[in-house]
Amino acid sequence: MAVHSIDEDFPFWSPGTQGPFAEWLWQRLGRHSSVGWAIEIEREAQDAGVPAVELFFSLWDEYRAERSQP
Repeated sequence: MAVHSIDEDFPFWSPGTQGPFAEWLWQRLGRHSSVGWAIEIEREAQDAGVPAVELFFSLWDEYRAERSQP
């Protein structure tokens, strides 16, 4: 879609940025990372002793809940 200059609501990546989900995650974690949101979630999951996919969906639900509030 970006190739044709069509705006697309995709929170995980957009040309030139890591995307709104990554920006939200950096604020949520209190730090910024150049390795990307997926690696940071894996690191957080390992530290917490939970499966990374479980933590991802928990964070995704939190992100969506915050974004839907006015």
